[in-house]
Amino acid sequence: MTTSPPLRAELLALAEETVQALGPDEWTVDPRRIPDWHPCAELVRAEDGARILIQQERLRSGRWNLHGVLPDSTTYYYRHDIETGDITVTRAKSGAQVARDVQRRLLPVLDAAVAEMSARQHRHLTDVHEVDTIARQLKRVPLTTGRPPGEANRRNGEDNVRTLRWNQGPGTSFRSPHAEVKVSRARFSGIEITCSHLTADMAEAVLRALTASLPAAVPAAELAA
Repeated sequence: MTTSPPLRAELLALAEETVQALGPDEWTVDPRRIPDWHPCAELVRAEDGARILIQQERLRSGRWNLHGVLPDSTTYYYRHDIETGDITVTRAKSGAQVARDVQRRLLPVLDAAVAEMSARQHRHLTDVHEVDTIARQLKRVPLTTGRPPGEANRRNGEDNVRTLRWNQGPGTSFRSPHAEVKVSRARFSGIEITCSHLTADMAEAVLRALTASLPAAVPAAELAA
């Protein structure tokens, strides 16, 4: 199915008029986004890369659909289940009128989505930093093995989980002492350390590694003074 030149021209004209009303220093039109199949014009915000897609509604040719989109660089697990804004307007409206609808009905939702995405990203990167810090502490235990997250883990948001094992090698099995260090992605959770199949000596070594960087306890005699 090939898009008629008049529709492509109308979409591009509407996008350019809308950008002028929204502020050409803040928004630009991406001309690449007018494909033949179900064409759309795309507005891109310079500040953060957030976008607005403008399309003709499939079942109501007399209306435009405008849909907010998070920045292209946003990893999928940051954008999951975030409402980005979706409105329709009559095709008879001018670009200035469409811009007012965008500012009033779409941008508040899109801005909230960008803020939530940024918060999720920050939480995830904080989790990664914390779990890496603990993993480095645990690797001080003798005979510790464990690989850092690979590129696939980072792409899938699994770089906030680390698995370390002790005494793994020739003559051992999956029941040999090992420990798993992980952090939950839940908003209010902290670091969760799961240790299993450890001997008493191994448990003491783990505790020494985890508490090595903590401030020294104040002697009881000083507290009583």
